[in-house]
Amino acid sequence: MKLTSTLRVRPLALMAVCLLARAADPARTVFVVRHAERAGGMSADVGISDAGRCRAETLARMLADAGVKAIYVTELVRTQQTAAPLAKKLGIRPEVIAADIDVAARLRAREPGGSVLVVGQATTIPGIVKRLGGGDVPPIADDEYDRLYVVTLTGPGEAAVAMLRYPGCAQ
Repeated sequence: MKLTSTLRVRPLALMAVCLLARAADPARTVFVVRHAERAGGMSADVGISDAGRCRAETLARMLADAGVKAIYVTELVRTQQTAAPLAKKLGIRPEVIAADIDVAARLRAREPGGSVLVVGQATTIPGIVKRLGGGDVPPIADDEYDRLYVVTLTGPGEAAVAMLRYPGCAQ
């Protein structure tokens, strides 16, 4: 008798799990990088150097097949120049957002479908990763341009984070 009631519960439990899985927000991937090497100075109109252009091309090659469907950059020219090779390759127009906007909230509210690239600054990257649910990440040094955070949104306010280093070019 106990066996019969257990068999009746299992199909219902299985159906409930399937419905919850279908209703759950699918995992999304957000690639978060700092702009490539700057040409000099800190003003918003300073672009990237030759080494930075080479790094931006490397980033484009790395993410070309990663399913990127949207690119977010700040008003800094160097963030836009870093994203440009990938944007051109994929035919995507990057969306320029203010550096102080909560890009994490915007990304979480975005319709699922494809990965996203966010190009920010050394001062904004740790906060973006944290607000996406990835926890604390170490500060980025002024001469550090090679971090690539792969943030997988797994649930409301939750994320899994992998930090990779991607190569620049010998100059």
